[in-house]
Amino acid sequence: MSRRDSLLLEIARDQRGVFTLVQAERCGVPASTVRGRAGRGVYELIHPGVYGVAGTEDSWHREVVAAVMSVTEPAAASHLTAAYLWGMTDRLPQRIEVVSPRHQRVKRPAFDVHESKDIRTSDIVHVDQVPVTSAVRTVVDLGASARLGVVARCLDAGLRTDLYSLSGVEAFVRRVAKRGRDGVGVIRPLIEERKFWKGITESPLEDKFRSVVAASPLPMPDAQIIVSRPSGEFVGRYDFGYPRCMAIFELDSEGWHMDPVSFQRDRDKQNMAQMLGWTVYRFTWRQLADDPQSVIAVLASVLTECGRDGRQNGVVEG
Repeated sequence: MSRRDSLLLEIARDQRGVFTLVQAERCGVPASTVRGRAGRGVYELIHPGVYGVAGTEDSWHREVVAAVMSVTEPAAASHLTAAYLWGMTDRLPQRIEVVSPRHQRVKRPAFDVHESKDIRTSDIVHVDQVPVTSAVRTVVDLGASARLGVVARCLDAGLRTDLYSLSGVEAFVRRVAKRGRDGVGVIRPLIEERKFWKGITESPLEDKFRSVVAASPLPMPDAQIIVSRPSGEFVGRYDFGYPRCMAIFELDSEGWHMDPVSFQRDRDKQNMAQMLGWTVYRFTWRQLADDPQSVIAVLASVLTECGRDGRQNGVVEG
C-alpha cells in the first residue's frame, strides 16, 4: 500500500471510515482513482463528494459523519441529533440534522440541513468521532425545531450533567441574539424560569415536579434537602422541601423505587425524618402528569399551615 493510500485510510479511520474527495486529493489520491475504486467496490459513494471505505461498520454515527462532511464547512451535527450525541435525550432522532453556513443552499434528501449566519468553528467539537455543535449551542438551537417540552428537558439534562451552566447558556444567547434568530425566543423564558429554582435536580422526574410548581403561583421548594440529627449525624437527602415548614416532598419513580430494597430504604428515610419532626409527602410521575393540581394543593396547604403556626427551620444543611 502506498504512503498516500495509508494516509487516506488513517484519516478515514478517525472519521468512522468516511472521507471526502477533497481529503483524498490532499493525500495525493486523484479523484479519478477514488471514483474508479468506488466502481470496483473498494470505496462506497455515500453523498456527493463523500466516500466510505468498504467493510467499515455501517452505523448511525457513520451516517451522521457522512452527512456533516457532505455540506459546506464549518458544519456539524446539530439540533436533536446533537442533543442525542451529548446525552441530553436518549431517543434516537428520526432524521439526522446538521448545520452549515447560511446561503450555501445545500439540499440533501437523506437528512435535514439547517443554515446559520452565526456558526463558528469554535462552536464545533467532536463527540464519539462526530463533529457536533457545542452543548450550549445545541440547546439554544433546539428552540428552532423541537417542541417546548423537549427543549426544557434537554436544557435540564445538560444542567444536571454539567454540560453547561445556566449563565453559560445565557451568555451564548446574548452572543447570537438578534431579531429573528431562531431558537432564542424559546430558550430565554426557560432560562429566566430556572434562575428562581433552588438547587439542581437529579432526574427527569424531579424536573417534572419543578415544571409543575413553576406553572403555579407557589414558591419553588429547595432541592436536595439534607437532614441531620441535632448531634450532626446524617439522616438522609430528600428530593425537595420547604425547610421553614419542616416539610419534605419525595418523588417516586416506578423504575427506581418499586423494587423491595428501594421501597424499604425510602420508608426508613421517611420514618427517620418524621421522628425529627418533618412531615414527608410522596408524589408519583403519574400524579404529576395526570393530576398536577393535586400536587399544588398539597404544597399550598403546607404553606398555609406553616404560616399559621410559624414553624421554623429544623436541622437542615441545604
